[in-house]
Amino acid sequence: MDKEHLKELLQQYLNNTLSAEELRGLIDQLRGHEHAVELLSVIEEALGSGEFTRLTGSDEKDRIYRNILRKAGAEEGTFTQADENSPLPVKRRTGIWRVAVAAMVLVLAGTSALLIMKYSSHRGGNARQVAKGEILPGRNRAILTLTDGSNIELDSAAKGTLTRQGASAVMKMNNGQLAYNLVNNTAADVAYNTVTTPRGGQYQVVLPDGTKVWLNAASSLYFPTSFTGKERIVKVTGEAYFEVARKEDQPFKVLTQGMEVKVLGTHFNVNAYADETAINTTLIEGKVMVSHQGKNVLINPGQQAQVAEGIRVIQHADIETLMAWKDGRFSYNNMDLKTIMRQISRWYDVDVIFEDKIADSYSMEMSRDVPLSKLLQFMELSGGAHFVINERKVIVRK
Repeated sequence: MDKEHLKELLQQYLNNTLSAEELRGLIDQLRGHEHAVELLSVIEEALGSGEFTRLTGSDEKDRIYRNILRKAGAEEGTFTQADENSPLPVKRRTGIWRVAVAAMVLVLAGTSALLIMKYSSHRGGNARQVAKGEILPGRNRAILTLTDGSNIELDSAAKGTLTRQGASAVMKMNNGQLAYNLVNNTAADVAYNTVTTPRGGQYQVVLPDGTKVWLNAASSLYFPTSFTGKERIVKVTGEAYFEVARKEDQPFKVLTQGMEVKVLGTHFNVNAYADETAINTTLIEGKVMVSHQGKNVLINPGQQAQVAEGIRVIQHADIETLMAWKDGRFSYNNMDLKTIMRQISRWYDVDVIFEDKIADSYSMEMSRDVPLSKLLQFMELSGGAHFVINERKVIVRK
């Protein structure tokens, strides 16, 4: 099948003139992956040229979208049937066939997954050339509070040596991260610093022992500028991912809200936001001991310790979903809407107001670098919620 024929099929698809038999044939070919790459190329070229954007207003696009879903659903049993006015949830699929067909469906509503992926590939510069009034995603922003109480805005600070704190030189590296280089390890020189990210911010810190810490939005890390005692102790609020430098004679401890995580050298994530129902410690590799109110639990890689009134261990945590934030992604696997909106609120620095009770759960994946409106448009295609942006408020309705 050549590109021109695929282009013709796409035009028929968009105009809702593609018959069920033709759609079945296209689906069969895509299932075999034989023409999926070519189809993706055709769709991307069409979107870039604007050739298929002359369709009509949003109401007509929505009508076509629903009709195509019904046709696809009739052949595949994949999409939920619904009446003319109700939303149709898009269920999860796998493989390149899923990407191709999803792209065809999403283009009808003007939020093609291809455009989103293409947009997110230009992180920084081009990604921020958006419409006036658009709410942009978070970025590397943080405040460093020194031992004397003075503050340094890290996102605007020049690269190089920022100051001297106790036994360490404080550096802003070329990649933007904050690093503490030990220059004189004496007990008398110990000082304490705090790195705080606002809503809509994130930051990476390298501690004086070489431990790397990623801070998510609305989080803080309190730590000594040199580790001189028998233990290395830091305090966290919000969410942080740790890659702890191994020192068997000097255990590393993370303290947060009456909970303690003790490690020797390992990779783990701590989610301790005050508005979440539990404090979650998720282990990626190594071993950690989680302690709360006199109870100790040892967790292994892939497990999660949830601390609320007691400690509960989740044997098989969804690591990909839990760690997506560190890799610059939103990843949801059957996650409830309220939990998702708490994450969106922190990352985009917006307030969320639910006007209706919505029990939807979502399974989706997207870059965290897209403007808020693009993310919400994508979510509207995937569930029964409608989102209205009013300045820095997001109103959620059925």
